[in-house]
Amino acid sequence: MPKKPAKRRPASTPAPPPPVQRAALFRARLLGYLVGLVPLLALLLMFRQVLPSQVALGLVLVGFLASVWVQQRIRQRFPHDFKQRAEWLALGAYTLIVVALTAVFLSLVR
Repeated sequence: MPKKPAKRRPASTPAPPPPVQRAALFRARLLGYLVGLVPLLALLLMFRQVLPSQVALGLVLVGFLASVWVQQRIRQRFPHDFKQRAEWLALGAYTLIVVALTAVFLSLVR
């Protein structure tokens, strides 16, 4: 008696990744941008002789390591996709913050 061929199931397609929430993506990306400002501000304060060099270099080291760690974690969870509006909003908000900080700093120097 011949065996019946086993029924093959169609190959299952992998489920698409869940959609990324805009607010979560915006906050994560903005945090990734802002944490990179810590070492830069510490260097600026050191060169302006506001902070002692040992304190400022310590802040630079800690800020740099924290920046790299946070940005790697964010990149794992939210890969860059500039087709999403939240990416551009985070970049725009970061730009406005940098411009505002620069304006405040330059107004205090004079």
